[in-house]
Amino acid sequence: MKTKLKPGSLVKISLQDNAYSPEGFVTAPARGDSGILFFESVDLGSYPSSNDFKGQSTLAQEGDIATVCRYIGRPMKIIEDSVFSYYDVYEILINGKIKQAFRQNLTLLTKDVKE
Repeated sequence: MKTKLKPGSLVKISLQDNAYSPEGFVTAPARGDSGILFFESVDLGSYPSSNDFKGQSTLAQEGDIATVCRYIGRPMKIIEDSVFSYYDVYEILINGKIKQAFRQNLTLLTKDVKE
């Protein structure tokens, strides 16, 4: 179980063994050895399916730093149980662009952020 992220929190992009959920669903499309792609949106209504990542993409590397903007939600097909919190989707600012990312690929760096 991963903790909820608050707006303003700094997170590190985590790629190693995290492109797939424990159930085998893609949480971050890989770009070979170059890193992973984050897209403008994740289709929470259809995930997991074959076309869930929408809009322009941004390439991120292991260890890149991002800022959490807001919590988006959890895919409708994923049970609302804290054990599946790695499926929570957040809007992040990464490499100067706003994208969406699964909690699975975000490691919290900051401890306390005031709301």
